[in-house]
Amino acid sequence: MKQETRQWFTLLLAVLAIGISLNLFAQGKQLPPFNIQYSNSNGDVNNTVLTSTPPQIKEKSSELIQLEAELKTARLKGNTAAANQLQEQIDNIVGNATVYQPSMINEMNYGSSESGNQTDYNQSTVHPWSVYSHAFAVAPTGSGVAGNMYCLITQDSQSGSDADTVKLQYSSDGGATWYTRSWFGLSGYSFNRDEMDIEIVYDNTTTWLFGVIGLKETATNLKKVYFLRFNLQSSSGGYLGLLNYPGSGAGMNYYNPRITSDNANYNSNAYVMVLCSMDSTSRANHYAKQKYMFSSTPFAAAPGFTYSNPNSSGGFYWSTALTTNSTAYLYGDIAYYADQGGTGQDRIMTVYNCYSSGFNSIYIAYLNGYSTSGGSMVVTEPAVNKDVKIAFNGGASNRNGMITYVRQFNSSTDWDIFGIRTTNGGSLSGDWNRDTIDYTGNRARTCDLIAVRGAVNQFKICYAEDNTTIPAGFYREYNGSSWSNKILMTNASTDTVWAEPRAGYKLGGGDNGIGIWSLMNGYNGYCARNLLTTTGISGNNEIPTGFSLSQNYPNPFNPTTKIKFALPVSGKVSLKIFDITGRLVTELVDQNLEAGTHEINFNASDLSSGAYFYKLETKGFSDIKKMILVK
Repeated sequence: MKQETRQWFTLLLAVLAIGISLNLFAQGKQLPPFNIQYSNSNGDVNNTVLTSTPPQIKEKSSELIQLEAELKTARLKGNTAAANQLQEQIDNIVGNATVYQPSMINEMNYGSSESGNQTDYNQSTVHPWSVYSHAFAVAPTGSGVAGNMYCLITQDSQSGSDADTVKLQYSSDGGATWYTRSWFGLSGYSFNRDEMDIEIVYDNTTTWLFGVIGLKETATNLKKVYFLRFNLQSSSGGYLGLLNYPGSGAGMNYYNPRITSDNANYNSNAYVMVLCSMDSTSRANHYAKQKYMFSSTPFAAAPGFTYSNPNSSGGFYWSTALTTNSTAYLYGDIAYYADQGGTGQDRIMTVYNCYSSGFNSIYIAYLNGYSTSGGSMVVTEPAVNKDVKIAFNGGASNRNGMITYVRQFNSSTDWDIFGIRTTNGGSLSGDWNRDTIDYTGNRARTCDLIAVRGAVNQFKICYAEDNTTIPAGFYREYNGSSWSNKILMTNASTDTVWAEPRAGYKLGGGDNGIGIWSLMNGYNGYCARNLLTTTGISGNNEIPTGFSLSQNYPNPFNPTTKIKFALPVSGKVSLKIFDITGRLVTELVDQNLEAGTHEINFNASDLSSGAYFYKLETKGFSDIKKMILVK
């Protein structure tokens, strides 16, 4: 029986591979080469010195190795005093500088309910405001608010005299209803578009939300990074502080901040790590690099910020001279995993891509520990456009990770979403495999990635893509072995500039996908949930040769079934359900759809047993079929 199953599965994979190949051939699109090489450049993007031979790992002193081992033991045992002493000794050896500064929060306010109506896509209103940026996170299992979802937003005051606002929204019912938990104003600054990231950390007693926001100081017109902390279980412990990186001065812009933690492996002694982009604006030649810091005391009243420069360039690793190009934007992201099964060390991994600089590949670098460079690689993909993201699931012996990005097939109308993933940490070039997540002829505009914490190789993505001509929101998930169908989570005009779609999930498994999105120009915020089983539309990348309406499956059914249909061309589509008397029961689809194969999940839990009919109508085609509901 097992042998027959393997043979059937092998045949299925072969058929799928042939189908995908034919689909790409039919579209006239050939996959670009996929190549990852090591670098001996010491982080110089202008001269990467690529090689297929892994470079020699930077050696640590025996004293440092011993101290790091003792530190790990103290942190895992919850011995905070010993951990702090050991971290201080390590900082002295590697030359780290730790800075403490008071919180800048003057007043924290607490809010009231904000909720909206549900639609066919099970969508709720997260907030009714115009926003600069937003970010999503869910409280982990075991925490005091486990399963609660949080959406942090920066709100435009729309008045030069009023302070812009940071607001924290939350949902305790899986995204159906959202509330304002707290907010505060920030005078003298304006928020950058779509620059925010958050991380939830549970320290065995309290659940904290940490965040970073990109903004511009009104007085100097310089970009800076703010670090914040909310106590999610009480009104105490809030913190907001400016990250003053060593060397920051009148000519430095710090932007696009990203945050992660090692909370998947540590609790009471968890660390929080931050990465941001830096541009030396005062020089004749702009110089872009990534700056890095970590806090080994993130729960303290005044957290300590350890600014580390693992590479001799004065940054995390990669850097590039941009000559006079002041419009180049340095995308980056940061993630953590414990390299159990490999080196056994804690590992911080980053990605770097400087769109429009002429160096559009993906540059990877990682640390062995929190301050020592471990290695670097380059994904030689010259058409990378934007939104390079990295995420790892985390947890014991879990080295599953993924990188996603938007790439250009051509310069204007055809952009795609690719991903590369690893199951063993990704420190070697052969550890990564590539996925064509969305390789249609459409223009993908954004992409966001989230890893399900502690799960085995599970990831969610949300992205905006032109649906005919207007950006719409889409969702896909990777379950450890394959990608789900492409799900249309909204066909509204989805924002691609201020508050790009954010991927999320709810605890409990099953249909746990969450998508957070705003209308064009950052208007309002919405939560799409139950994305795999709600009445929605999923499509794949194949373009059918003709119209067709398939028999629903299963049939008979109770109470859910799937209805699949094929469209060789885009157009207005109607899909209606009728009872045995010809009375209209519901209309599942009434909108413009792209060419492709679409699948509708129909839930008849509120209907009586009996025969029903479903009718598909579009220009040039109409068909009707019968289905049986048995309860």
